[in-house]
Amino acid sequence: MRWWRTKRREQDLERELRADLELEAEEQQENGLSAREARYAAQRAFGNTTLIREEVRAMWTLASMERLIQDMRYALRTMRKNPAYSLIAAVTIALGIASTTLMFAVVKSVLLQPPPFKSPGALYMLWQKIPQEGRVSFSARNYIAYASQTQLIESLAAFTGTGFTILGRGEPELAIGQLVTPSFFTILGVAPSLGRTFLASEGEQGHNYEVVLSDQLWRSKFDGRNDVIGQAVVLNGDSYTIVGVMPATFDFPGNRYKLWVPAALNAPLFQQHPDAHFLRVLARLKPGLSAQHLQAELNLIGKRIDAQEHDPARSYYAVPLRDMLSGDLRRPLLILLSAVACLLIIACANVANLSLARATARNRELAVRGAIGASRPRLLQQLLVESTLLALIGGMAGFVVAYWGVRVLTFFAATNVPQLMHTHINSGVVGFAFVVSAICGIVSGLTPAFAGSQIDFRSALNEGTRAAGNVRSDRNRRVLVFAEIALCSLLLISSGLLIRSFVSLLRVNPGFQPSGVVTADCVLRENHYPDAGVMLRFYREALARMRVLPGIKNAAMITHLPFGGNDWGNSFEVEGRPAPVGKTYGAQIRPISTAYFSTMHIPLRRGRDFSEEDNEDGRRVAIINEKLKNQFWPTTDPIGQHIRFDKDWLTIIGVSGNVKHSKLDADFEAEIYIPYPQLSPVLLNFVGRDNNYVVASTVGSGAVATAVRATIHKLDPEMVVTVDTMEHLIDDSVAQTRFRTWLIVVFAALALALVCVGIYGLVSYTVTQRYRDFGIRIALGAERLTILQLALARSMTLTLLGVLVGGFCALLASRFFESLLFGITAHDPLTFASAPVLLILIALLASYIPARRATKIDPIVALRYE
Repeated sequence: MRWWRTKRREQDLERELRADLELEAEEQQENGLSAREARYAAQRAFGNTTLIREEVRAMWTLASMERLIQDMRYALRTMRKNPAYSLIAAVTIALGIASTTLMFAVVKSVLLQPPPFKSPGALYMLWQKIPQEGRVSFSARNYIAYASQTQLIESLAAFTGTGFTILGRGEPELAIGQLVTPSFFTILGVAPSLGRTFLASEGEQGHNYEVVLSDQLWRSKFDGRNDVIGQAVVLNGDSYTIVGVMPATFDFPGNRYKLWVPAALNAPLFQQHPDAHFLRVLARLKPGLSAQHLQAELNLIGKRIDAQEHDPARSYYAVPLRDMLSGDLRRPLLILLSAVACLLIIACANVANLSLARATARNRELAVRGAIGASRPRLLQQLLVESTLLALIGGMAGFVVAYWGVRVLTFFAATNVPQLMHTHINSGVVGFAFVVSAICGIVSGLTPAFAGSQIDFRSALNEGTRAAGNVRSDRNRRVLVFAEIALCSLLLISSGLLIRSFVSLLRVNPGFQPSGVVTADCVLRENHYPDAGVMLRFYREALARMRVLPGIKNAAMITHLPFGGNDWGNSFEVEGRPAPVGKTYGAQIRPISTAYFSTMHIPLRRGRDFSEEDNEDGRRVAIINEKLKNQFWPTTDPIGQHIRFDKDWLTIIGVSGNVKHSKLDADFEAEIYIPYPQLSPVLLNFVGRDNNYVVASTVGSGAVATAVRATIHKLDPEMVVTVDTMEHLIDDSVAQTRFRTWLIVVFAALALALVCVGIYGLVSYTVTQRYRDFGIRIALGAERLTILQLALARSMTLTLLGVLVGGFCALLASRFFESLLFGITAHDPLTFASAPVLLILIALLASYIPARRATKIDPIVALRYE
């Protein structure tokens, strides 16, 4: 029998019941009863016909499906009759589902989903480690030595970033690209969308003038034309042939890289600097091998390489590519996911509270349904279907919000957290949203459903609607509000810690004065500036012209700008103080011009600044920072001492203040400043092509940027000049911290709003339940303030208890925040005191509004109230 034949089955059932009743009535008439008395006697003997109908339907095939459809129809009618309740509950669930789905999409895309490469579990990044630095790139000599000796690596690739000036395609444009060995794309297993990748022969000097474009560069510079393969493009003055275009989804090792060219390790760039550590290495392990096997080989081959280079302090290690790509986001994302889970629980508790109040109001309706034959499991099912359907509707709305939230998130992530650019909605996220919505419906509906299905039908029919509420329902409401407050307290304290940490980070003194400083970054192409002499002439001429511009107080040059994204560390020697056996001294090398310290407002603690006499013909000199001074001369004057990082000994002529170089929360590093003209020609040719000018201005940054760019273009019209401000560079360095702080603050604010709604609902419900009680008290002379205190007492007690429990949980969980905090401890007293006070004040306000209604009760009306 098919389920759509319900109408016929119902008709058959009704005819059968009617026939049985008629037979029973005839039998009663034969026993001497009148027709009317016989009919009543037959009904009494037959029992509850509604219950019989339900029992018969239960035996029908797919009857449960029919009952479910009926319950869903009834639930929809009930929602239409109570639009305010339905809207509030759906919006509350939607907020929780939207937040949870959004964060799950982020965590799944960044942490759970493997990188979009062939057999990603076999991919590893190889690094070196020295005592003063935990992550060091390979040199060309290291890479070649390891590649020739490895037995466990299936394939190996090296890559390094560099700038390329694109000419002949409109205005000159600087594109950040990668020099990669030909095996780079083969290891990743990513095919181009057009053309091909590099051949093995294209990794040789003279055959390395091919280029693979990113999808973005292909569309912006070549209009997305399919005939671009084989065309020539001028990069840094040299002609390159376009051989391929990568898919839009490919952005390894980052979305800032727009093109890839072959790295010829036998080219002058690598052969002249075989020990410069600027190659990042990617390895694919052979099948069946583990990370332990790879590490053992790294240790063995590393000892051979170190023995050849006389560097026993260096060690080697591997990191799975998956961990490298997720970077430092794992812990922040898991914390944010926990935060939205708390928000979802609060939302469910709120809906459960609303449903409890509504179930209390429906006690009489449920009692009538029970009296006419509905079983308690049947009532339980009906209430659960209503809450689940409501949650699914809210879940659909939440999913739509989460979908657009992902769009907004990826838009902001492009400049804040590039790793989040891969966040997307897929079938797994859709399934997650559906399952969570269903669970929310069941969880938020269980308590009110049990409360509604277990009422005393007789008392509910005899009493008024208001009096039918029971002690258990009231207790459940208090427990739910208490849980909301505790979770909200936990979220507020956690967000407070991150806010305090972020504020502390912004207050860090970077060691210089960024206000009013404009930076100009330009790249000197090798074909236009072939040697150190030509480069020096350009530096001096550009500086001289900038210094006479209107509104310019001073100008200087540095090859490695603070917060500019580049660095140069090197080992050095101290005269008379050889390094311990197996160790080396290391410092950051900073080639600068005269007036750099005054332009950046970096204090000179002792000694003098560089002068024009400190040129390529002068005595070799250096200025060290306080960090290095305290390391070697903590109690003596270092002026006149000698250090060496290249060939010549340098005389220390001054000590500068410490400067933050890459991050505000990083420790100061030892630094050696040298006059850029005194760099050896080989080193100047290597590190001096990407140079930065810093300009201290008294006018607006826009006017200075235009003037500086025009000044450099007069010297070289084809040079690409990137102008920025020091304040913006520092602001970019804290973008990720600011972004995650902003997210958790939003979640905490939503949780606080939901808690306010929950507390308001609890107090409003309490006032309604005790309407007659308050009226009697007022009639007997109770003060209005006393009534207000009575109305507030329960909510404030719950708030204080919830704050205490939430604070204790935050104290236990704070250790997970330690790695994300700066400038404060994980048990910061100010945060643990201020967040609960804020929650108590807001809870008091939410309670006061409905409690104030209790003070305005008319005793006469209250005494008549049922």
